[in-house]
Amino acid sequence: MQSRPSMNTPELMLWSRDTTQRAAFVPHQPADHDPTAHRHAVDLDATVRVSGGELKARPSRVRAISLGGALLEFERLPVGALINLTFGLPSSDQRLSLDAIVHRSTPEGVNVLFDSLRAWEVWVLWRFLATLDNNDDADADLEPTKLLRVGGVPLEQP
Repeated sequence: MQSRPSMNTPELMLWSRDTTQRAAFVPHQPADHDPTAHRHAVDLDATVRVSGGELKARPSRVRAISLGGALLEFERLPVGALINLTFGLPSSDQRLSLDAIVHRSTPEGVNVLFDSLRAWEVWVLWRFLATLDNNDDADADLEPTKLLRVGGVPLEQP
């Protein structure tokens, strides 16, 4: 049986590099936090506050949204600018106030990446996006689909 090399040795450095090289061949799989994946067209009223200088609220429209970011109908902003985006969701009574970073700015709008979302913000946004996926049955993907038994006496199926 081959043992793992001890710390701070050339063998460990070789082992780490080999593992990293093998991991590099895993194809990229888009995930919900990837702003290019699962983008949904929406039309939501929003307020934008741009950091730096005077922090005055300016009206905007959210035209597309995902868990990772949004496309705003807004004036051009410099890439890397920090903003605060506040908007309400039709399926929730709460308004979200999310910090974001400008990723791209074009004449069509401003693409932003959300920065440091809190757990409840991710949950509210995810619930909203899930309803957009299933307009006819909004809770289809939100409910368990099978009964799992974890130890103990088996439960009877209803």
